[in-house]
Amino acid sequence: MKFLLLATCLFSLGILFSQNSQIRTININGTTRSYRLYVPAVYNSNQAVPLVFNFHGYTSTAFEQENYGDFRGIADTANFILVHPEGLDGGSGNFWNSFSTVAPSNYDYQFVSQLIDSLQLEYSIDETRVYSTGLSNGGFFSYDLACFMSEKIAAIASVSGSMISQHE
Repeated sequence: MKFLLLATCLFSLGILFSQNSQIRTININGTTRSYRLYVPAVYNSNQAVPLVFNFHGYTSTAFEQENYGDFRGIADTANFILVHPEGLDGGSGNFWNSFSTVAPSNYDYQFVSQLIDSLQLEYSIDETRVYSTGLSNGGFFSYDLACFMSEKIAAIASVSGSMISQHE
């Protein structure tokens, strides 16, 4: 009985003091963009760590993706910084502007690029280990990042999002 009481108390304290994501914003060309940032408790600024982006699907949100594809426990054990960016609302829901043939004109690419730069100034991030994953539209966008931002993105993993060939 004492063990059960002790276990319950420790579990409750774990929930109370567990790491939480920070909701942050960054300005991209006059547009305020938001993202959820999770830095594991084991993070040490003396050691460069990977950075992982996890993009939500069409009409979803960063909050929903963080909870649906929950990598926070993995970030705690593998020691990486986790980012859940928020797509823009295109009138019918949040989305990522994938398949743009002109990367510099796409605000989503600029958002990710500037977000990487900003986080590298604040945290010790291994620039050779910046990764992207995403669900559906977030997976499509991860493929785009691999194509258009290969100088910043080391690898991607798409979940139910495919790569479409464009012909002009």
